[in-house]
Amino acid sequence: MLIMPGMGWEWQILAFAVLSVASIVVGRMYLKRNPIKTDQPMLNRRGEQYVGRTFTLDENIVNGVGKIRVDDTIWKVNGPDCEAGANVKVTGVNGMVLLVECDR
Repeated sequence: MLIMPGMGWEWQILAFAVLSVASIVVGRMYLKRNPIKTDQPMLNRRGEQYVGRTFTLDENIVNGVGKIRVDDTIWKVNGPDCEAGANVKVTGVNGMVLLVECDR
């Protein structure tokens, strides 16, 4: 309204829409080139926080699938067949499944 006081409401809505889309595009381009640095890069990636840690197997790994308990959560794991009670080391994450290897 400061630039063009006589602009109709239709043009105001159109200008708002165009400027909104343009600001989103420019903002995404800027953040792609200059990502936000954080001191907790795994904050919302719970599975990735466990990579490298060792846990006790709750259920046998049979045909590559088993379960472990981490704190108060039970996680599905994929890895080589292994007996319950064995220690397993988390080597990676595939979605919500932890990839493990047995410590023998």
